[in-house]
Amino acid sequence: MTRLSRMTAFVLLWAAALAVPTAVAQTPLPDPLAELHARVAAQEAELQQLRLRLDQQPVYGPIPIAPSYCDDGGELRRLPVVCDVPGSSCCEGAQPPTEHVMKWYVTYDDGFVVRPFDPDENPYEVKFGGWGQFRYVGFARDAETWTDNAGVTRPIRNRNEFEVERARLHLSGYAIDKRLTYYILMDGDTDGADLVDFFYYWWAWEFGEGQKAYFGKRKVAACRQWLLSSRNCRLIDRPMATDFFRPDRSVGVFGETKLGENGFLEVMLGDGYRTQTTDPSSIDSKLAFAATSYWDPFGDYGLSITDYSHTQTPLVRLGHSFVYAPNSGITIGQPIGESDFIRLTDGTRMTEIGALAPGVTLSEFSVYLYAMDFGAKWNGWSFDAEFYMRWIENLKANGPLPVDNLYQHGYFVEGGYFLIPERLDANIRYSYVTGLYGNCDEYGAGVSIYPCDTRHLKISFDVTKVNGSPLNNTSSGILVGDDGILFRSQLQAEF
Repeated sequence: MTRLSRMTAFVLLWAAALAVPTAVAQTPLPDPLAELHARVAAQEAELQQLRLRLDQQPVYGPIPIAPSYCDDGGELRRLPVVCDVPGSSCCEGAQPPTEHVMKWYVTYDDGFVVRPFDPDENPYEVKFGGWGQFRYVGFARDAETWTDNAGVTRPIRNRNEFEVERARLHLSGYAIDKRLTYYILMDGDTDGADLVDFFYYWWAWEFGEGQKAYFGKRKVAACRQWLLSSRNCRLIDRPMATDFFRPDRSVGVFGETKLGENGFLEVMLGDGYRTQTTDPSSIDSKLAFAATSYWDPFGDYGLSITDYSHTQTPLVRLGHSFVYAPNSGITIGQPIGESDFIRLTDGTRMTEIGALAPGVTLSEFSVYLYAMDFGAKWNGWSFDAEFYMRWIENLKANGPLPVDNLYQHGYFVEGGYFLIPERLDANIRYSYVTGLYGNCDEYGAGVSIYPCDTRHLKISFDVTKVNGSPLNNTSSGILVGDDGILFRSQLQAEF
């Protein structure tokens, strides 16, 4: 090769070498960063679509937003739960998964609650709860028999037994409208032949704050200790005087309202004084009227008569109650079932043959009851009392009676102190009943233990000296004519 040829070849090779980077630069290569940007953009578009879907859903009730998202705590919101409902994938032409918005959720609020996210759109709520008392009852008699005013002698028995008392389930909530509420309470116990009774069933309409009208079956509005729940008794059950004078439950119309900041009034017009399980054929044609009212001058007294919460400021409740209940018989001398509840102060049933005069049966009378109550609690200490006056007028019988009317009265006083706050509570009680045909009393003491950090579990023990009983109450374990010592222990739990 000539020298010129060699130089020409060298120049051509040099030019080709310089052209290679330019060609490479002009050829597009994959860019990882650009691909990452594309993915981020796609995800942002997807998130934007999700935000739009959430914005179209209403905002409900409160759940806290995490403080890290907002220094001042943020506003409280509740978001609906959205779930995917899978479609079938085994068939040709199957539909893709569909979206379903949950309208209700389940939570616990002194009972298990099925609650709507939006109560305005879905005004239906139901709460399930219950409680029960497993109890031991022992009674050691001081006398073998007792004789009533009709001259009938009956035995007094020693007792030694376990029982289930007040095994209860309740349902409550609202339906159709948030102002339309309902309540159902079912009760069963071993001393009631294991039968289930519907103690409450009512609908209520809320007219305004603290103003309601009830339609159905409830407690007759009288006697403070009776109106408070038996879960909150100071000893294992209510005082003897309360059980002797109190009315029971009745079907009727009830109304309640707040009076000022800390006042309360309830009135009732119902079938009778005590028509708890009375069938319609045993109810007379006369209605009963009742009213109760209280005032808490230093703030809300609450539902408990003991001071579990160890209140730092004194709380006081002043109240009174009134009942008027006329009773008529089928005919003179033939009482109807509704009137079987009233007893003389020695325990004789008033409608028993010979209760007021030999061979004479009382069939018609009118009952007037007035009660005054007082309660106070502070710093673990608590005290309550109630005084009862009952007039039985307009007596009608199938023969002459030695009296035109009867007056009975009685009271109880009780108090206690939490020796260990929210753990150990000690209490004492005295109760008294008197009238034309005798007097009876009781005095007792007991302790309650709260083993867990809640008042929903309680273990109680008490001892009561009964000096003649004017009532027959299997719930309290005090039977008519009892004279002796009553021992009780109880495990009470609720949810």
